Order: sequence, then C-alpha cells, then structure tokens
Amino acid sequence: MDIKARIEASPMSKAQIGIVAICLAMNFIDGYDVLVMAFSATAIAESWGLSGGELGLLLSAALAGMAIGAIFVAQIADKIGRRNTIILSTSVITVGMFASAFAPNYETLLALRVVTGMAAGTMQTSLNVLVAEYSNARRRATAVSLYSAGLPIGGVLGGIIVAALLTRFEWHAGFIFGGIITFIMLPIVLKWLPESIDYLNAKRPEGALEKINGIFVRLEQPALAALPAAPVTTGQPSNKLVAIFSNGQAPKTSLLALAFMMIMGSFYFANSWTPRLLTESGYSANEGITAGVLFSVGSIIGSIVFAYFGSRYDLKRTLAVFFLLAAAAFAVFALFANQLNTALVLAGLLGLLCNATIAGMFSIGPVYYDASVRATAVGLIGGIGRSGGIVSPIVAGALVDAGWVPGNIYFVFILPLVLGAVAITVLRKPKSLSAPVEPAAAVAGQLAGSR
Repeated sequence: MDIKARIEASPMSKAQIGIVAICLAMNFIDGYDVLVMAFSATAIAESWGLSGGELGLLLSAALAGMAIGAIFVAQIADKIGRRNTIILSTSVITVGMFASAFAPNYETLLALRVVTGMAAGTMQTSLNVLVAEYSNARRRATAVSLYSAGLPIGGVLGGIIVAALLTRFEWHAGFIFGGIITFIMLPIVLKWLPESIDYLNAKRPEGALEKINGIFVRLEQPALAALPAAPVTTGQPSNKLVAIFSNGQAPKTSLLALAFMMIMGSFYFANSWTPRLLTESGYSANEGITAGVLFSVGSIIGSIVFAYFGSRYDLKRTLAVFFLLAAAAFAVFALFANQLNTALVLAGLLGLLCNATIAGMFSIGPVYYDASVRATAVGLIGGIGRSGGIVSPIVAGALVDAGWVPGNIYFVFILPLVLGAVAITVLRKPKSLSAPVEPAAAVAGQLAGSR
C-alpha cells in the first residue's frame, strides 16, 4: 500500500484531528482579518467621508488581494511546502493588520488591504489543501466542511468584538486586535503543524523519508523502510498553471472556477454589504452589525449542515442543490429586506445557505487533482472564484450611488447562483468522490474532544 492509500484507508488519528483543528483556527483568524473591514466600514466611511464607490473599493481590496494570492502566490506551496507557505503568510498578515490600523489615509489603507488579502488568499489555499491531504477518504468532505466554518466564526466574533471596540475606540482598534490574534497563532503553527506528507512524497526534498516517518509516528502509523516509487509526472507541463489545463483537465478546472466565482461573488456581496445596506434602509449601525453577525452565525451552521448532507448523499448533486437553495434565499431576502425582524432572520438563513455551498466547493475541489499540482489548482479555482467577490461589492457600491433600493440589489445575485448549479451538475465526477464518508458528528465530536 502506498503512502496516499495508507492515509486514505486508515482511521483518523488524534494528530490528524489536531491538524484539522489548527487549520480551522487559522481559517477563523483569516476570516476575522478579511471581514474586519466590513464591520468597520461605517465608521471608516464617516471618518474619511467616503462615497459608496470608494467604500466598495475598500471592501473589495482584500478580496482582490486574496484572488492574486490564490492564483499566483499560492503556487509556492507546491514548491516550498504547505507549512512554510502558511508560516510566511501568517507573518505578512500580522504586519499588514498592524500597519492598517495606523494607515494615515484612504489610499494607504487600500494598498495595505490588498497586500493583507494576498497573504490571506495564499494561506487559505494551503490550509484547504492541508486539511484535504490529512483527512482520510471517509472523512474528507466532513473535515473540509468543518474547516470552512472557521471563516464565519471569525465573522461572528469579529462583529461582536468590533462592535464592542467601536463603542470605546475609533476604527483602528479592530485592526490592532486582528494583528494580535494573528501573531499569537504563529508559535502554534511552528510547533504543531506538520508539512504535508503528499508534498514530501511528490517533491522529495532532502531528508524526505525521515520527515515522513517522523510525521507517521505522530499519526500512529508504521514507519517506511524506503520511499515508494516517485509519482509519475511524465508528459506534465513544467508550468503548473498550464498543467492544470492540459491533458483533458481544462473542462473540470473551468467549471469548478466558474461555480466558485458565482458563490463567492454572492457570498462576499452579502457578507460585506448587508450591515451597510440595512443602515441605508433606515436602521441603526448596530442593527446593521447585528444582521452581519447573524449572517456569520448562519454561515457557521451552514458548514455543519453541508457536512451532514455531504456525508450522506452524492457530494456533487448535494452541492448543486445548495446552489439553488442559496439563489432562492437571495430572492426571499430581497422581498423582506424592509422588515427588520424578518430581515434579521433571513440574514442568518442567507449565511447558512451561502456558506454551506462554499463548504461544498472547498470539499470538492482538492479531490480532482494530484499532489504535485493540488495547491496550484485549488489556488487558481479559489482565486478566479474570488474575482466574483472583488466585483460584487464594487457593483453594489455603484448601485447604491445610482439610487437603487438596497433590498433590490439582492435580486442581482439569483442568476449567478443558478449558473453555479448548472456548472456543478455538468461536471464529471472523479472516482475518489465515490468513496463512502463518515457522519459529520463523528469528526465534530473528535474535534471537540481534541481541544
């Protein structure tokens, strides 16, 4: 049995559960760092007198950086390793958050948000890949779905924390807090997060056998006497971006990227603009923040919901259904956005269905590619997907400036979500998706027990 097959077939060890838990915590930090802008938007706009268009650019800056990082920078994870890439990205985010807190003007903050976003996009790609690689076949969809809950957890706590900070301090405090918590994660990653075994086996750096055996000790697996035969890369283009479009891979890469673009554009519009749009509708800033927090609470639940359904039904079909449910949720929210209590409840439902769909995309992407190009492929798909998240807040800002009724903007995102459902439906299913998976509750319980 080769290395990959051994991990695929073996039960999840405590060390593997711990790796998933660390990645979940890092995704939570990543979520806070990216979403702190949404919760600080009103205070920043009032402080600097920003227009809707300028605020839209500021909200999109980190997303633009995430797309650049995921597409172009995340490739380094296939060259220097997943762990080293995560360490480097965390360091950049820490510096970027502290620098953002002391930005003297709009232009400087805009540039810093792009740089911080680049590091966040790079890190998120490596985290996604690492969770998929350290999960066995039975629990991969569940583990990745639970990992994806980290971003909305960051949103929930971020909204609560920023709202509390804004009652006593100016908007800078939210960024300072983000820098502190990101810095705290660095020693945890350095001590307990191992390198990817798939990467070590595919790349074969010096001492690869010893490193793999050291990790196997932690995973309670028997050591290897020698490395298996090197993975075959004959006929694969040296440029990894070219490789994921060659040898018949272009259709699946294009469809996955399209689907990701549709859901990420819809998600980041709702996540970034819902607090502001409810304020524009006549509600208070705190009521807008409450809607944003409820959206994030729903997003957390959505990750668990998809983990449940994705572990019991066909993953591809389940994902397509969630795309359609999310489209329906946007329509209903648009109809009732002018009724506060109903809108608050629907904000939670919107978050649930959007992030359940994103959890499905995080789960389905890594299984389509081999280890030598996996980070590049997941980064490209995620990066192209985030381009939707870049455009959607800008479009929303332009529509606000054009005088659109805030609730009507949500109607714009119904068609993209339907297109996402179509893309997933026509995607050919790889054999690895046919492997049975264990219930979400099993992994959730082990994650809770490992803390």
